Order: sequence, then structure tokens, then C-alpha cells
Amino acid sequence: MLSQENRQICQLFAEMLDYPGSRLRQAAKGCAIQLDNSFHSITEPVRSFADFVNSQSLESLEELYTQTFDVTPATSLYLGYHLFGETPKRSEFLIRLIEAYEAHSFSSGIELADHLGIMLRFLSVSEDAEFTLPLIEECILPTLEKTQKELKKNNSEYALVIGSLLAFLRQVTHKLARTGGAANA
Repeated sequence: MLSQENRQICQLFAEMLDYPGSRLRQAAKGCAIQLDNSFHSITEPVRSFADFVNSQSLESLEELYTQTFDVTPATSLYLGYHLFGETPKRSEFLIRLIEAYEAHSFSSGIELADHLGIMLRFLSVSEDAEFTLPLIEECILPTLEKTQKELKKNNSEYALVIGSLLAFLRQVTHKLARTGGAANA
């Protein structure tokens, strides 16, 4: 499945997309460093985001996060909501995610299973290419594309993170598809 480095990058993106806390600045800086090693072409937006978070108070980052992801449905981080709305299909999607998480002894904690941060953390532990590759290609990538467009329209700093994550996952997915998930992508 994913290489150790790419697993770490997924974790760092997840931390950047969590509600802002003490680890946000460190995660943004660490992600820029990790991307610079293997994905140099997508490093600059994350570096710009890291500079942005370093220039803001925690309170202003919390406000931005809430306004961006919690108040604005078009940029919600709950991917099942984007794919299925508040329908029984979203419930079925959540159940499938929970089953996959449990098969990997992975817990989403108190967060819903379709939250992007949780899904990225799952990608960092998953060994099941037959589940993970379609999850990325059919769920995560299309949702990130729509979310990025909305964030760009609103000139949100989070567009930098989502854009880099989108590029990163496209490259990883291309490698996984090419190798059938057998080699470390």
C-alpha cells in the first residue's frame, strides 16, 4: 500500500484539517518538509499555509476553520454528506467505512467515519488496496475537487491545503493503480 513517508504525509494533512489546536503549526511545517522530499511540485502551497498559520492567533484560526468547514455546507469535511446528502445512502456509506476501519483495528474515535481527517488517518494504516483505491478515486478525489473550487471562490487559505492534498492523492493513486497496490506508493 502506501510507503511509510506517504503514510506520514496523510497523517500530517489530517492534522492540518483537524480543528485548530497546538499541533497545527507543527503539522503544516512538517508536511511542507515531507512534501519537499518527494513531491516538490506541491510543496509551495503547504509552505504558504504554514506561513499563514504562523502569522495568526489560535482564536482567528479557530474562527476561520469554523466558518470554512462547519458553517459552510459546500466545504464541509464530511465527505459522505457531499456524496449522498442526508440520505440513507450516507448511512450505508458510514457503515461500510466503520466496517473497514474495524477490519484494520482503526478507530474514528468520537468523529464520524466520513470526516476527511479520519479518512486520511485510515489511509495511513490501510493495507487493503481493493478498498482504499476506490475510496480515494470515487469518494475522496471528486469531493476534494468540488471543495477546492468552493474554497478558491472564497479566497480561503484552506484552498492551499486542499489543493496540495488533491495533487498528492492523485499522484499516490496513480502509483497504486499502476502497481495494483502491491508496491509501496
